[in-house]
Amino acid sequence: MAQRPSPKRAQGTGPNLASMDLNLLVAFEALWVERSVTAAGRRLGLSQPATSGALARLREMLGDRLFIRGKRGLEPTERCLELAGPLTKALVDLRNVLAGSSFEPATTTRTFRIGAVDAAMAGFIPKIANQALEQAPRAQLQVIAINPTRAVEMLDGGALDLALSVVAGSSATVRSRSLFRVEFVVAVRPGHPLASGRTVDLSALHGFPRAHVAFEGMPAPPRCQVLLGQYAEALRAERRVATLPVPAGLSHPSLQMQLLWPDAQDAAPASKWLRGIILDVARSG
Repeated sequence: MAQRPSPKRAQGTGPNLASMDLNLLVAFEALWVERSVTAAGRRLGLSQPATSGALARLREMLGDRLFIRGKRGLEPTERCLELAGPLTKALVDLRNVLAGSSFEPATTTRTFRIGAVDAAMAGFIPKIANQALEQAPRAQLQVIAINPTRAVEMLDGGALDLALSVVAGSSATVRSRSLFRVEFVVAVRPGHPLASGRTVDLSALHGFPRAHVAFEGMPAPPRCQVLLGQYAEALRAERRVATLPVPAGLSHPSLQMQLLWPDAQDAAPASKWLRGIILDVARSG
C-alpha cells in the first residue's frame, strides 16, 4: 500500500498553534536577549547542547534561521526582528496573567533587572536597593549599567524590567515618568585653585585642563581635552570633591532622569510595587 505523502505547510499559514511548545518561545526570548547560545543556556538552566537543540527546533517551527553568527555573537534575521516584539510581549502578558494578584514582596524570590545610567548609580540605586530588599528580603536586584540610547531597545527585548535613563526615546511599547533633574556641576579636587571660590567664570575654567562627561549623542564641548562616556572611577571613589556651578557661557543640555518600563508590565503587581519604591525614593530626594 502506497503511503500518503506528508502534508506540506501552506505558504504564509505559519506553525500549528496546537503543536507549539511554549518552552521554545521562552528559549527564543533568552536567545534574543543574550545573543549567545551559551549565555541563553545559563539563563534557562540548560546545557549548551540542549539550548542548541531548542534553537534547531525553533528554526524548524518558525521556518527561518532566526539567528546567524556575527562578529558580536548571534545576530537576528529580518524575520526574527519581526517576531521578537510580539513574542516577548506575549510571554510578559502570560507571566502577568499567571501571577495575577498573588505577588507578595515578603515571599517572592524573583530577580528584578534594572538598567541604570551611572548618573543614577551612586546615590539613587543604593536607596532603591535598601528599600526594596527590606520589603522583599528573598528577592534579587540585578542592576545593569546601560547606554541610555539603548534603554528602550533593552526593555522591548525583555532584557530589563525597568530602566533609569536620561534618554527616554520614543516607543509605543514603553512608558516613562520623569523622576528628577540631572544637574551638571564643575567638580575639582580639594586644594584646587578654583576650589576657594563659590563660582567660577569661563575664562578661569579654560585655564585648566578638564574632563567632560557626555552621554552618547551629546556634542563635545569646545576646548575640552578629555571626553568621558561615564563618570570616572576616581571621581566616584572620591568623596571629598569641591563642586561649583557651571559658568555662564558653557552650554550643557537639560536632562531629566526617567523611569522607563514596558507597557505590557504596566498593570503587573511586581512591576507596580518596584516602580512605587523608585517613585518614593525620588520624592524623598
